[in-house]
Amino acid sequence: MAEESQYLSFRGIRVHFRVCAPEDRPVERVMLLSSPLISTFHWRKVVPELTQLGCLTVCIDLPGFGRSDCSRDVPQDGVMRANMLWGVLDEIDRQSDAPDSMWHLIGHGSACATVLEMAALYPDSVKSQVHISPLLTAPQPPEGTPPVRWFRDTVLQKDAFRRMIEKCAGYPMDDYIVDRMRAPLLRPGARESFLNMLKASRTAPECGLGFCPAMVILGGRDATLTDAERALIAGYLSGAEQHVLKSAGHFPMETHSKALRDYLRGWIRYNAQ
Repeated sequence: MAEESQYLSFRGIRVHFRVCAPEDRPVERVMLLSSPLISTFHWRKVVPELTQLGCLTVCIDLPGFGRSDCSRDVPQDGVMRANMLWGVLDEIDRQSDAPDSMWHLIGHGSACATVLEMAALYPDSVKSQVHISPLLTAPQPPEGTPPVRWFRDTVLQKDAFRRMIEKCAGYPMDDYIVDRMRAPLLRPGARESFLNMLKASRTAPECGLGFCPAMVILGGRDATLTDAERALIAGYLSGAEQHVLKSAGHFPMETHSKALRDYLRGWIRYNAQ
């Protein structure tokens, strides 16, 4: 199983991704798109399952987050981000001499809105969509709390950040997992990227699922799953096959990886060529 970390630049802004290829020629292509609170690292329990299925698997950090470049200049417009991510997938297709490939697009959290934008841009290149713990609008700071102050008091304070993550997860989290979530948000320029993302994600994307197969996986203990988000999911992701991991929170790739792998394995097999 070959794996490597790479960067691709778009107007000087680097997007980080990791490629994991099966030993034999890939039979399917899968994108795992990280949300702002996770990175390619947090897919480590899922990737081996997909490569064993013969999938060429690409884990990508959203522009501005993870190990991708961050600054106030990183675009947070949904269509712009979608085009950048398609640029990564097109480059991988070019490198592997497989133009015009079709991809299973899998996103987590608020990255699911970008998955919808990607599918709307190039529907003929999408084999299926999977939305894990989807957030079609990013959670906002409490009313009356300036975003800059919220970032200072929640992200920059280690204990406060842990409390937020464990509330979302529904479980205590190991130090190394929380540290991997927080570290990218401490880089120069990360605050600006995060605050710009909050501002740009106040409203849901204009596009829906389209006509490709889709699956939604929700956590029964996900603190981010408000009534408003449930209504958005019911509207934007209607028609998708839906599953609820009753004891999971917002990060099933960490807390319920076996169940998540089971769902993804069955989904890829069912929607394979």
